[in-house]
Amino acid sequence: MTQMKSLKENNYDKLVQQTKKELEFWAKLQLSLLGRIAAIKMTILPKFLYLFQTIPTRLGKTFFDELNKITKKFIWLNKKPRIKLQSLQDVKSRGGMGLPN
Repeated sequence: MTQMKSLKENNYDKLVQQTKKELEFWAKLQLSLLGRIAAIKMTILPKFLYLFQTIPTRLGKTFFDELNKITKKFIWLNKKPRIKLQSLQDVKSRGGMGLPN
């Protein structure tokens, strides 16, 4: 059990902290809403997908809630959301913006 905890801390938690720092950098740039979504898809998502595939472990709902919180904070630049998160995460064919959830 301790190995799983340290595995999570050394990989997943470390990546969350790194993601926060990266998104702080990206937030300084003048990107459109679609540009911020594209930045998440191209820079952040592949790193998490790699970890999910190489280190398959159970992650609690709080982990994914934290990721959603970080992404929303970046997308809206700490301002009040103008579009529901569900609409952003819906597929483009149904009118969404394809934000990973």
